[in-house]
Amino acid sequence: MSRHLAWIFLGVMTLAASAPLEALNYEVGGCRTGSTYVNFATISAAVSAVPAGATILICAGVYPEQVTITHPLTLKGIPSGNANRAVIVASANGNFAPNVTSINGPPFYAQILIENVTPAGVVNLTGITIDGNGINFDCPSLSPQHLAGVFYASGTSGTVNQVTARNQLSTSASGACGEGIWAENGAGTQTVNITNSSVRNIGDSGITATSSNSSGSVAIKTNFVIDTGVGFTGAGIADFSAGQVSGNVVTHNPTTAIITGGPMTMQGNTVADLTWAFDISGSDITVQSNYISNVQVGIAIEGGSPIVKSNTITHTSGCALTFRYNSNNATITGNHINDSPYAFANLSGPLPSHNVLFNVDSVQGSTTTCP
Repeated sequence: MSRHLAWIFLGVMTLAASAPLEALNYEVGGCRTGSTYVNFATISAAVSAVPAGATILICAGVYPEQVTITHPLTLKGIPSGNANRAVIVASANGNFAPNVTSINGPPFYAQILIENVTPAGVVNLTGITIDGNGINFDCPSLSPQHLAGVFYASGTSGTVNQVTARNQLSTSASGACGEGIWAENGAGTQTVNITNSSVRNIGDSGITATSSNSSGSVAIKTNFVIDTGVGFTGAGIADFSAGQVSGNVVTHNPTTAIITGGPMTMQGNTVADLTWAFDISGSDITVQSNYISNVQVGIAIEGGSPIVKSNTITHTSGCALTFRYNSNNATITGNHINDSPYAFANLSGPLPSHNVLFNVDSVQGSTTTCP
């Protein structure tokens, strides 16, 4: 080998030996090994050690820990043999103390907490399950503490994709303080996308987005939400931020499927087998092309001037649409209502036009017939 080639070879080997950690693969659980993998026994240990922007592969298995993430990264569950779920369960030490306080006031015990992310960047969760079974601390009616499977704190951003949040109950005789996925924004900007996920058996609300300003947005799309409000009057999806709620399936919830109070497009959702399908208040809200079936109330309009169009509402036990608190400024058009005692209740203005009614007993009702 010539001296020139020898120097080139030495340079290449030196670069390889000093390659930054970012070029390596990070793994938890032991299903991937080799010289290119850095292995960790716990998710928390990996989160603390990897550089910003890294992806942590989590092998299928059970991980009894509470994870706090403070820099940009991705947690990604991967299959291992015949097992296909990486499941985060109650912390092994049994310490269920709150680890974050919401902008709404109550302290939270978050199984996965994303907060104070530095440097600025996104935290993505994909292909993992968060199970709250066994976390059942007291939930007093005054100053309650809450449980959340995933908690995006104010100013944080990221994606929750193909994630299961289940059994966040934390119930007591006085109420329920369990939330599946929670994203909030009190200052700065925030963008959170919650997609293709499953949320079930939740004490209060399944997916909640809340904001005290208009600088953030949350998109909640193509999720499956079932059995929320198990211990309280929670919602399947409660979105009080700017964004969109579309393509979700919400079912078997004893109270309300989707609640919103912020600028929002709610489109293409399927809601069935619960009490109220939609509860909306405010302006800049569009409720369009949703399918609603087997509910007491299809759409409750609390105020503002929303647009409600091209929805299909079938088989209500109360009414298809109710206008509460003299909320008669909505635009109601192109909706198909089939099999309902009352099409519209509590109207204080003219009857909405250009809607199609089939098998409706009475066109209008009152507060005594539909709340």
